[in-house]
Amino acid sequence: MSDGSNEHADEQYGGGFKVALQHLWGDGFLSPGGPDEVAAMIDGVAVEGCSILDIGSGLGACAVLLATQFGATEVLGIDVEAHLIEDATQRAEAAGLSDRVRFQLVEPGPIPLEDNSFDIVFTKDAIVHIPDKAAFYREVNRVLKPGGAFVGSDWLRGGPDTATERAMAWLNGLHLEFELQNIDQLRASLTEAGFENLRLVDRNQWYLEEIEYELAAVTGERYDELAERIGTEQADYRRESSQAKKWAVADGFLRPTHLYGTTAS
Repeated sequence: MSDGSNEHADEQYGGGFKVALQHLWGDGFLSPGGPDEVAAMIDGVAVEGCSILDIGSGLGACAVLLATQFGATEVLGIDVEAHLIEDATQRAEAAGLSDRVRFQLVEPGPIPLEDNSFDIVFTKDAIVHIPDKAAFYREVNRVLKPGGAFVGSDWLRGGPDTATERAMAWLNGLHLEFELQNIDQLRASLTEAGFENLRLVDRNQWYLEEIEYELAAVTGERYDELAERIGTEQADYRRESSQAKKWAVADGFLRPTHLYGTTAS
C-alpha cells in the first residue's frame, strides 16, 4: 500500500495503521517489544504442552511464537476485527501450524467459549481497549481451568502527578480508544475476579529505552520508507505520536505492565 489509504477505516487497526505499527515493532506485531517481550511476559511460566487462549491476537505473531518457540500444544487466538483474523490465519498456515494454531472472530463482550477450557490465557496489550476490565477478568477466570495461569500485559497510567500537559497531549491526540487503569485498580480487579499469586511488573523504564527504537523507525531513511508505504500524512502522524508518547513515558504517566495470576486449584 503506497498511498496510505485505509481500506478498514471503521477498524482501529486497519489499513495504513497496521502497516505503520509493523514498521515500528516488527512483522506481525501491533505493540512494542516483539519476540523478546513475549519471552519476558512468559518467563517462568510452563507453556510446553499447554492449551492457550490468546485474547486480542492481532496479526497472529504471538500465537505462532507460543506454539513454535515455547511448545504450546494448541493456541486459539480471538480478535474483534475480521481483517486481523484473516491475516493471522494466513500467518499460521504459512508456518504450517493450521492444526495447532487457529483464530476466531468474536464480538466485544463476554468470551464466547466454554468454562474451564484453557491451561493459559495470554494477552498482549489489548486490555487497554476494554472499558469494563473487571468483567473481562472474570471472563478470563471463567475460561481457565482450575490452577490455570493468566499472563498478560496492559498499558497503565501513573498517579495524578504524572498527568502532565505533554502526557495529556499524547493521550488526547490518539485515534485509538484507550481505557487506562492504574496499578492499584488492576490489582483490585484481578483480586475481585478470583485470581491468586498475583505478580505485577512495571515496565515504564524498559519502555523509556525501547521507545528510542520506535523513534528511530520514524526518522531519516526509515521515515522515508514508511512515508512511501503509507503516505506522508500518516507517517507524520506516527512520528509526532511516537515523540509525544516518549514524553508520556518519561513523565511516568504511561506505564506498560506485565501481569500474572492463577485461578484457584
